[in-house]
Amino acid sequence: MKRPWVVLLAVVLCAGLVAGCATANALQNARDSVAKAKAAGAETKAPFEYYAAEAYLGKAIHQADKGDNKQAAIFTKQSQDYSNKALQMAGGGAK
Repeated sequence: MKRPWVVLLAVVLCAGLVAGCATANALQNARDSVAKAKAAGAETKAPFEYYAAEAYLGKAIHQADKGDNKQAAIFTKQSQDYSNKALQMAGGGAK
């Protein structure tokens, strides 16, 4: 009788770890995108998009710290979208 519970707990633990790793990777990708936009001069060439990307990244980090990985993923996606647009507007995107 104990075996099914042990297997169930192991599966739940693995799923939780995978979700946490995915969030950490997404946050790092968003940080990299914001850094690329900053390096391309987006702070002055596309200030709204750059600062929106930075703000959404901050919200994503806050939500991840609280344990809300679903909302963190949403904010991470928004951060990446804004940083990619800022990078493109700054002239650092693919041509």
